[in-house]
Amino acid sequence: MIGHLECNITPAISGDRATLVMWYKAAQTIPFYAFDARDIREGSHRSSNSSFDGRANFFPNRTPAMLEILHTKPTDSGIYRCRVDFHKSPTRHSRVQLTVIVPPEKLLIVDEKGSHIRHYILGPYNEGATINITCISTGGRPLPKVQWWYDNKVINNTSVVLSDKRVRNTLVLHRLERKHLKSVFTCQAANNNVTNPISASITLDMNRK
Repeated sequence: MIGHLECNITPAISGDRATLVMWYKAAQTIPFYAFDARDIREGSHRSSNSSFDGRANFFPNRTPAMLEILHTKPTDSGIYRCRVDFHKSPTRHSRVQLTVIVPPEKLLIVDEKGSHIRHYILGPYNEGATINITCISTGGRPLPKVQWWYDNKVINNTSVVLSDKRVRNTLVLHRLERKHLKSVFTCQAANNNVTNPISASITLDMNRK
């Protein structure tokens, strides 16, 4: 994924221009990236931080100007500061927050005994039985929302955080009926609207009288 950090380099004084743009992360005093337009027509780009080496690129001709960070990772998250020096206008400082989202990694569906559901077929159960199915999501930053779906509708969206890496949602089905035979219940976990949610489904089996 690509991180986008905007910076206003438009001068306050008409006819002025930006001469130097420097990017800092958090409270660092040494810029990790600089764009110098003082002596070269198209400007020169310098990256001085090994953690961003080759991944940061500044685009001064966009509106607004923008720093792109390629292949973002969790450690890139944080507050960034953009300093812009002008030929005549006062120096401008601006801050921008970058949040790197890590999608959830995997799902595990277990029955009421906490056992993994083999071949994703649950049962068989008798009519009238009450059962519960638990879906556990692992990974993701921020933690995902875990939902149960049935017949293209959300039927349970109550997530419980177990730890800083695990979230669960338990679906309770009361008084099973014949119509539930071969029903498919799908668990989904998502923490953003950019990547597709991860999902896992189970099929409910019932005893035939």
